[in-house]
Amino acid sequence: MPRFDWFPKTLFGRTLLFIALIVASGAATLAVVARYYAGVASERAYDQLLAGATIQAAEDLYVQGGVLAINPPVAALSTLSRYDLVYYKVVDSRGVVVAGYADLPSPASTVAARSGPQFANGTYQGQRIRTATLARYLPEERTPGWAVVTVAQTTHARQQLTNDMSFKVWTLILLMSVLAIGASGLAIRRGLRPLARIETIIAARDPADLRPVAADTPSEINAIVGAINGLIGRLAERMTAMQRFIADAAHQMRTPLARLDAQIELLSHERDPARYATRLDALRATCADVGRLAGQLLNHAMVIHRTEAVPLQRVELVGLAKEVLGRTIPLAGERDIKVAFDSDAPHAYIDGDPISLQEALSNVLHNALLHGKADDIVVAVAASNTVVTLTVTDNGRGIPREHWEAALRPFERLEQDGAARRTGSGLGLAIVQEVMKAHGGGIGFAFPVTGGFAVSLTFPRAIRGN
Repeated sequence: MPRFDWFPKTLFGRTLLFIALIVASGAATLAVVARYYAGVASERAYDQLLAGATIQAAEDLYVQGGVLAINPPVAALSTLSRYDLVYYKVVDSRGVVVAGYADLPSPASTVAARSGPQFANGTYQGQRIRTATLARYLPEERTPGWAVVTVAQTTHARQQLTNDMSFKVWTLILLMSVLAIGASGLAIRRGLRPLARIETIIAARDPADLRPVAADTPSEINAIVGAINGLIGRLAERMTAMQRFIADAAHQMRTPLARLDAQIELLSHERDPARYATRLDALRATCADVGRLAGQLLNHAMVIHRTEAVPLQRVELVGLAKEVLGRTIPLAGERDIKVAFDSDAPHAYIDGDPISLQEALSNVLHNALLHGKADDIVVAVAASNTVVTLTVTDNGRGIPREHWEAALRPFERLEQDGAARRTGSGLGLAIVQEVMKAHGGGIGFAFPVTGGFAVSLTFPRAIRGN
């Protein structure tokens, strides 16, 4: 790609350059048109004088003794000779030159000249000339017929008149062009003032000030202000969500870390071997809780980041679900887990982010294994013309209907078996919810008539694919 270093970098410069180019193009066109019409006008004016001189010369023809003669048309020719040389020629009915310059060309035909002066361009004695030819019938000649008068004038005066008129018009065009470009520059600067005012308002803002920009601007700039305010609003929402998430994360981490510190302190002073082993198991469990919570916090942040930064791509959901299922089931440890996979098509394509999708499906399976205490899991993929649905069905206790909405909110821990003790970090299904929003899909819960609990993830089907 060629670089145009000369091209203005500012909106003012680019707009003014565009207007200047348009004005210059128009001025050049007008200059050419003005030159043409100046030539036509001078041609017509001098043709009138040339025609008058030719008619006067034809009227001064007379016959004496049967021979054609002429009184030199001094008065008529003097009007043409101020700037130019004037030549004439008279030819009688026999074709004999009786007066003037015998070698003066007469391009017009006699037949055409009978109806009036006929004009033509030519060259005589090395100079460009304009000729007018007129025929007059003289029956008094020995051989009655048409006498032809040709009057020629060099074109210096015509050219001078054309140049004078062109110069005056060109001067006017130049002045109007300069005025138009200057006025356009002033108008552009005035029109850009609201943008400069908005720039000043935003530049003076504190980074923490995310209020909408309020400025009295023309309607054409309202769209820009609206876009800026929309961006500020989305940024404010994102910052609020991140601040809330950080605060919640700090609160959630504080409790297990304090419990961990207390358990370490108790363990360091324990001398009873049995109680030491019990406290050590509790410490291990707390460490596992802290590790799991930290991992889910990082995964939640990762999902939010990928939602905003990573473009979606074509993903084959059947293969991805099998892969995640194969990695997740070993987490059940020594429990005997029965697993089944079912799909109504060998392949099902969606537009998605593979990493976020793996995280979402892993969390659904973890909930079934670790919190639902399920030992029979079925993963099914069903595809229609418009959507692809992935359903995880287990034989665990599931989530009570009254808690379905709360289960999707971050850090909402559900009661276990009606007891006051709550389990988990409350981030698993919240991560799934974030992933589904990013993919334009949805998450749903159900208690199938065959028993158990089902979690369904519904995705729009890829535009390209099977």
